[in-house]
Amino acid sequence: MEYPVWYVPYITAPMLIPLIAVPHVIVAQFAVGVGILLADLVRRARRDHHIEQLNYLHGLARFFILITVVFGAVTGVGIWWTIGLTSPETTSALIHIFVFGWAAEWTAFVLELVAAFAFYYLWDRLSPREHIAVGWIYAGAAWVSLVLITGITSFMLTTGHWTPEANFFAAFFNPSFIPQTLLRTGGSIVIAALGIVFHVSFRSDPSDLKHVVVRAVSQWAMAGMALIAAGAAWYMIAMPDHAQLNLTRAPILLIMTALNFAVTLLVIAALAWGMVSGARWITPPSALMLLIAGALATTTGEFVREGARKPYRIENYVIAPGVLVSQVPAFQRDGFIAHTRWLNFYLHNSGKSSEPVDIDKVGRSKTGEAIFQYHCSSCHTEFGYNGMKPIVYPWTPELIRDAVHNLHRTNPAMPPWFGTESERDLLAAYLVQLNAEARSQ
Repeated sequence: MEYPVWYVPYITAPMLIPLIAVPHVIVAQFAVGVGILLADLVRRARRDHHIEQLNYLHGLARFFILITVVFGAVTGVGIWWTIGLTSPETTSALIHIFVFGWAAEWTAFVLELVAAFAFYYLWDRLSPREHIAVGWIYAGAAWVSLVLITGITSFMLTTGHWTPEANFFAAFFNPSFIPQTLLRTGGSIVIAALGIVFHVSFRSDPSDLKHVVVRAVSQWAMAGMALIAAGAAWYMIAMPDHAQLNLTRAPILLIMTALNFAVTLLVIAALAWGMVSGARWITPPSALMLLIAGALATTTGEFVREGARKPYRIENYVIAPGVLVSQVPAFQRDGFIAHTRWLNFYLHNSGKSSEPVDIDKVGRSKTGEAIFQYHCSSCHTEFGYNGMKPIVYPWTPELIRDAVHNLHRTNPAMPPWFGTESERDLLAAYLVQLNAEARSQ
């Protein structure tokens, strides 16, 4: 561990990631899906010389650019800032493994921006054929960007046969790459369709524009749902054993999976009705509820994907809290403190000391708390989300010590113990202290 820990009370530092990443994922998928749907809707409108529909789509394109380019770009930068603070080892590993992938993704993103602005600002200056071509260029670049990001994020769950000596393609084409690509492509089309339905629901003109738009995007969305169904089934098969075990053992993951399934069925039913009835059922409140349902499906899916990875940040390569699998024997031989540079610095209050930490001088409680923050705070806080005080409150000191001495057996989602037996005793003593404090309050 080459970096200091960023300890965030009550919610844990890693929980800050979804606060930024989930809205970004929803908007990014919206951007991909709207690019596809807009290109097709503009193609149909120009083919049929439907001026009113073209005028509406021009306004939709402006709304689309404001949401995706502005909000998407800001939250994208926010993700890099957050993961760099909360998971520096993992972020560094992904940068080094996927240098070519990141370069290709940033190239695709620049092409997205250029095509998006050209599609909107040159709306009346390009010929119909050129305008449609620019729309499909944007859609293609956005989808390529999605594919590249999916290859990197899916690698974190399923590294497959990759080793540190293997090349980029061995990591990119991992076992869950295709199913996750199907899931994200289908999800992008569906969330875009729901967003467009919400946007068009505010129109009150007597023309058939709403019917045409709702029927068209509902057809696309049902195709997206088919991709989601195929991707989900394949995804469950591709999941490694430890991830499948987490899904069955962790109540929160079971709840999120069930909620995702229920919301997906609701959206399918609504979209199927939209294909048949057009816009008769569309009002701003009903459209907003469906859009929220789609966003909820994306949120629960992301939560399940992240939660199923434990105890790994990158399967079989980086374990929470940022220790390489290859480093575990050295940690267990020499001690967690000895191999954790900033923890050693904190306990010595000096970056130059190479002497063993004087536990009597530092204090057992302070040392145990420091070990807890570096070893456990990627999932736990003292009090709050996954707080240790509520967890250990009903436990006896003997049970606490036994749980710490059988860490990975206590819960397979937890990492193995990285330190020496004396350091393990210090952590157990700190948890016993938390137990006493919880009982006295």
